[in-house]
Amino acid sequence: MAMEAKKCIEQVLENRGVVIMTSLDVKGAIDAAFWPSILHGFKELSCPRNLYNLSKGYFSHRIAVMTTNNVSIKRSVTKGCPQGSCYRPGFWNVLYNSLLNLDLTSHSKAIAIADNLMILTRGETVIEAENR
Repeated sequence: MAMEAKKCIEQVLENRGVVIMTSLDVKGAIDAAFWPSILHGFKELSCPRNLYNLSKGYFSHRIAVMTTNNVSIKRSVTKGCPQGSCYRPGFWNVLYNSLLNLDLTSHSKAIAIADNLMILTRGETVIEAENR
């Protein structure tokens, strides 16, 4: 993310332009990932049916259990990517892919890593960049 942003910014500054950077860090985003959106992302990416069905099955009938002092509490889990799961980064990438494919102007670029999103917008002046 940093190298891609640096490359984009340096190019604009060499031409005496202006870059506005908007950075978003979505707190708890991976833990709140909406499963239907992930599955929709798989469909948009023309994911093989077996991988789609495996993921759909992974999201079905999930339960979290907390045990303390011989008392167990069970709750259904309906969102999020389990901590430590090997699926976690892949599911998040599928979910975030739609942001990276937004139809931005030719003067803007979206860059993401993990749950951080950066949008760089360039212009010849501050006003022009702000308007874009």
